[in-house]
Amino acid sequence: MSITALYVLCRWVHFASALQIFGLVLFVGWIAPPALRHSLEKHTRVLLGTSLVFCAVSSWLMVTLQAGQMGDGWQDAFSPETWLAVMQTTFGEAWWLQLIFSSLLLVTPLFAPKIRRFLFIFFAASLLMTLARTGHASAEQGISGIAHRLNNGIHLLSAGFWFGGLLPFWLSIRQLSGTVKAFAMQAVIRYSRWGHLAVVLVIVTGIGNAAWILGRWPLAFDSIYQRGLWLKILLVAVMIGIALYNRYCVVRSMGQNRQRALTLLASNAVFEWILGLLALLAVSFFATQPPI
Repeated sequence: MSITALYVLCRWVHFASALQIFGLVLFVGWIAPPALRHSLEKHTRVLLGTSLVFCAVSSWLMVTLQAGQMGDGWQDAFSPETWLAVMQTTFGEAWWLQLIFSSLLLVTPLFAPKIRRFLFIFFAASLLMTLARTGHASAEQGISGIAHRLNNGIHLLSAGFWFGGLLPFWLSIRQLSGTVKAFAMQAVIRYSRWGHLAVVLVIVTGIGNAAWILGRWPLAFDSIYQRGLWLKILLVAVMIGIALYNRYCVVRSMGQNRQRALTLLASNAVFEWILGLLALLAVSFFATQPPI
């Protein structure tokens, strides 16, 4: 596999794991009522641990691959001199914060539960906000650049809440028939309500990002960047359609056939999560292309 292809794959893993961590810890530490948190933490321990490792490893691997791309290939990927040169670029100035926060997240499980939940949310949010400084958003300077990076940060936080919360949402649905069903229902309702705001913010800030980068409506279909952007838009549109169907069709049918509605809600949540992964893969590819 070429360095460029591996870089795209690594970028996808990093973004997906960072968004997953934020949405998961926010769901457990804030959306879920206290009586449900221990159960959710137990059932999401493997998912969280895997995401933490993937995020930390990919953050360091990105520097290695960036060094290889800046230099003459694999022989420069592990060169300390090339690494130092990378960290002095615009990419490196923003990326060292990724290295710090992804490493801090790795040691956060060592703290007591209440402190741990707060630190998880704080470090995960910081990781996404500093991730907003990378890519095409890092090219602009001045007030416009600050506004673009702030818009991008809100986009990532909103996407993280939506995408990262889907699997704990699925787990909460599965517990609607158990002993903690009242608390699970509270979590499901809260996630659904706040999800409306998250989806709106994803749409508005996504349009803002495209406007900042392209300066026009993306209609140049001979451009790899714009074709990838439209693929992402299509996948997100399908996710929004599923979310609206769940909220305004499936939920309302719960009185007629509760078990069927719950099964449909759970399966649709997993399908949304898969579509989210595909959308992130599309972004990871076209974001490495010239924005023309």
